[in-house]
Amino acid sequence: MKLTRGEAAFVATNYVVLTVLTVLIVIPFWYVVSVSITPYHIFSERNGLILFPTSFSFQYYEYLLKKGSLIYSAYGNTIRNTAAGVVLALFLTVTAAYALAEKKLPGRRIFMLIFVFTMLFKGGMIPTYINIKQLGLLNSSYVLILVMAYSAFNMIVMKSFFEGIPESLKESASIDGASEFRILWQVVLPLSMPVIATVGLLYLVVYWNDFFNAMLYVTDWHKAPVQLVLRTIVASSSLPPELLEAAGSTPPPTIGIQMAAIVIVALPMLIVYPFIQKYFEQGMLVGSVKG
Repeated sequence: MKLTRGEAAFVATNYVVLTVLTVLIVIPFWYVVSVSITPYHIFSERNGLILFPTSFSFQYYEYLLKKGSLIYSAYGNTIRNTAAGVVLALFLTVTAAYALAEKKLPGRRIFMLIFVFTMLFKGGMIPTYINIKQLGLLNSSYVLILVMAYSAFNMIVMKSFFEGIPESLKESASIDGASEFRILWQVVLPLSMPVIATVGLLYLVVYWNDFFNAMLYVTDWHKAPVQLVLRTIVASSSLPPELLEAAGSTPPPTIGIQMAAIVIVALPMLIVYPFIQKYFEQGMLVGSVKG
């Protein structure tokens, strides 16, 4: 199909704008990677302008990933919090969305108003902190799992998808004697992989990137997530004492450690996202078209 002059100009403009945006996004990350593998004396000689490394050194990664390093325990904490948190959050979100998608549920409107109310009005940081302290969750191993285990917005997104599943499928299963749990597990969930992948990815990113809750509720570095360690290294331009003690040697220059830490923390998300991108794109359209 031949494009008109206006359409061709529009397409060309889109390509130019998207190319510029891509370059603006890629160059900072490329710079971070370049500095993290460049010896410090070369970094100093070139006044920090490193886009194409001429010499390679992995001393920063070796220092951070040395056996017994704080980064290991922090990574383990983050992986545990993320895995358990995503599973728990999806369980709570799926069950709530499935129940509220049923029009025959008594008090359905009241329950929806309660969930929406939590999106508009929250208790606030101090009351939440006091509540968590009174529950004895401060500095516990699972406080970072429970504190973010539910999102009303994600529940509404999933509820909208469930409402689009034909009622005839659920009625047929019910006639055959299936319970509500079996209908959810064997009928609804297999048809809902796009929205589950989308909501799961949203929870995954939230749990993986969380450092603010760790700042509030965790004081033991051995229970801290890797994002809090990264935040300390980058924001304060200093290394946590526990990291220095675990390494047991003179640390290399902080700028290189900062860049290497950013790469180490960001790498898992860069690896995982391409595998679920197609589900994420499908799920983002959930609820945009109603039949």
